[in-house]
Amino acid sequence: MSFDWNFNVRFKMLTAKAATAAMATLLLASQTQGFAGSASAATAEQVTESAAGETEQQLGLTDNEVPEGAKISSKQASENILKLFPLLKKATISYARFDSPNSFPPPDYKAWDIGFELREGNRSTGFSATVHAVTGEVLSVHLPSELLEKQVSDSETKLTRTEARKQADEFLYKAIPNLKEDGFVAVDDQYVNNAQQSLFGRTEYTYSYQLKHEGLVSEAETAYISVDQSGLITGYSRTTIGAEYPSSKAAVSAEQAQQKFEEQFDVQLAYISEDRFSSRKGQKYYLGYTPKNSSVIPLNADTLDRINSLTGETLSQEVSQEDKPLKGSVAAFTPNTGSKLNAQQVEKLVKKSFNIPEGYQLDYSQLTKGSFASPNNQVWSLSWSNRNASVSYMFMRDISAQVDAATGQIYSVNIYQRMMPGMEQEKPETEVKGKTVTKSQAEKLAVNTVISLVPDASKQFRLSTVLELDDARTFIFQRYLNGILVKDDTVQVQVSNDGTLNEYYALVAATPEQLPTDVKPAISYEKARATYLEEFKLVLSYSRYGGYSMGNSESVPVGVKLAYMPTRTDSPLTGVSYEVLDANTGEWKSMYGSTTGAVQVTTSDITGHAAEAALQNIVQHGVLLADEQGRVFPDRVITKGDWFTYLARAINPNMDMYYSGDGDGNLYADITPESPYYQAVRTLIDQRWLAGADSETKLNPEEEMTREELAVLLVRILRYEKLAGFYTLPSDLPNLADASAVNNKGAVSLSIKLGLLPSIEGRFMPARKVTVAEAAQVLERLAKLQGKTDTFMSGNRLY
Repeated sequence: MSFDWNFNVRFKMLTAKAATAAMATLLLASQTQGFAGSASAATAEQVTESAAGETEQQLGLTDNEVPEGAKISSKQASENILKLFPLLKKATISYARFDSPNSFPPPDYKAWDIGFELREGNRSTGFSATVHAVTGEVLSVHLPSELLEKQVSDSETKLTRTEARKQADEFLYKAIPNLKEDGFVAVDDQYVNNAQQSLFGRTEYTYSYQLKHEGLVSEAETAYISVDQSGLITGYSRTTIGAEYPSSKAAVSAEQAQQKFEEQFDVQLAYISEDRFSSRKGQKYYLGYTPKNSSVIPLNADTLDRINSLTGETLSQEVSQEDKPLKGSVAAFTPNTGSKLNAQQVEKLVKKSFNIPEGYQLDYSQLTKGSFASPNNQVWSLSWSNRNASVSYMFMRDISAQVDAATGQIYSVNIYQRMMPGMEQEKPETEVKGKTVTKSQAEKLAVNTVISLVPDASKQFRLSTVLELDDARTFIFQRYLNGILVKDDTVQVQVSNDGTLNEYYALVAATPEQLPTDVKPAISYEKARATYLEEFKLVLSYSRYGGYSMGNSESVPVGVKLAYMPTRTDSPLTGVSYEVLDANTGEWKSMYGSTTGAVQVTTSDITGHAAEAALQNIVQHGVLLADEQGRVFPDRVITKGDWFTYLARAINPNMDMYYSGDGDGNLYADITPESPYYQAVRTLIDQRWLAGADSETKLNPEEEMTREELAVLLVRILRYEKLAGFYTLPSDLPNLADASAVNNKGAVSLSIKLGLLPSIEGRFMPARKVTVAEAAQVLERLAKLQGKTDTFMSGNRLY
């Protein structure tokens, strides 16, 4: 898997058509080797043992009919699911659909899609599972939280990640009959992007496997299994392909392949974000060496040609433009310097550069917070629709755009269709028949578009890749500063064969202040290249290709090629490297921040502390973040804002990742979108641990927190505010020498009775300030209270 895939797809996958173009572009630009599965050769008879008694009641909407193209019936498919996941007997089968797997791109196999429903009164939850219609193998099942919640309090088992892996391994053999003991490779945790486990909520571990064919690891055969802390399998997925495998015998020797790989391997300097998944503003970049994309493309084991991961054919040398400088014939982008633009002004800007076909009217315009690349900006989101569009469309053919309200910079323009299933895609009314632009004409249009729409594009961007589609060409431009690549900052322009601009995306996130432009690499180019070559090896394996449509044409069939794949020496996962070489320290750094399920940090100031265990626990769960020296300052007094942040991170330690927008309004008078506590407070409001937003009320997040204030907030979390109102007398706090000094006696009484905030030598000390260490102990006690009260974390949907 290349370095760019996850980040860029997250940025560009706005619509089905945009997803196709973006994925195709990125696969070819970086030759991503992604996970795709393949069914085993297990026969239907081996996995269709009938479940008894209760199972029969579940199969009311299924039958024994075997449709054309299938070898098992819907009833057999349902039985196979219930055999692997007996907990689903508590659900009701709501439908059985043949040959309609919900995946993109559409697979090349037949499958049963079995729907399930959980109903409680007037409330129902629907979900589905998939079964291969020929082999009978279950391909995907994910248990809903409504089922899983009820299991939390019923089990006291607390498995570690290592212990839970044993459960996953055993399940893999059940899910894939005839799987040999050496028929798979378990991917190490460091190569799996597991989200940080939260302190509150269920603990769930995810494991990844690459399966083998004829003893060789195959990219086309993978499995993912989720296991909770009680040992319950909560999810399983395994995608498939129907293509046949080529011979496992290579025509070219490994020595010849290694020689060619080393001759062609190259690296380049790049500015890389320290946490590419984070939405935090002003994040820093470091200088690192990354392989040039063409260097890590698989080599055909029969010819040693680079494999085009879209088609399986030889990769054309013309695909890589090797960072061609931009020279155009238009004026450079000039930002708006006046007042903020309104929707009509922004619409004119879009129409100036892009053709909005006749009949399309602006029917949506909204001023919103910027996306990941522009979190500090206000952005207009616009949409045009053709109300007279053909009825063959589910809705209508739409055009969307995003434009900076202050500068007028266009961030994206996209034309896409949403069709009824089975309908042919309709040609745009404005299509010019018989007219085809040449590659040089299309390139000139794309270059001029970038120069006119992107600030300082002629100096900062270079043409990197051209993707030839059936009906269009996609041009990718990379950003450079001082001759150094800025990782992830790209512009993509698609030009159709008739000269129309179909799609435009600009992701320019880094500001000059964030980049270490004054830093010179301590590691030389020669040393970096040699270090990479020491770390990489070629592994003979099966490389997956195809599955994505080229423009509006049919999808390229999925297949596999025998290939020599560049792989990190210590990695069991072929073709994957999530690490780059720091150009100053010579250390390997993860491209995506922490990739394991626990925070890897050494705390230097908690050893020997009375609360050491609690402090270490919440650090490992990502609740408390150490500074660059590994310090957490356990005896520091915390503020209310600190406590809000701890609580939010106890629910979601990854809240700084995967930008979701900050909103526009104030949550409270002193919690504005610019506040460092905004995301945390919003999380607690969603959880109902804080009262609903009120822009006229203050939370006073900078005030230091007392023990009595903490007790009141704990009662709010537990939903015991009304119950606390019954305890108002000093007698409700027996054996407390300072009971008369406590104002909210109910909150303090309940906090003591539940063991969350115990007394200290016979006194509660309500005015005493709370320290980091004491907060850690309270959070740990609160976590242990899960499943033991009627309300705490009950019905929670945030984990």
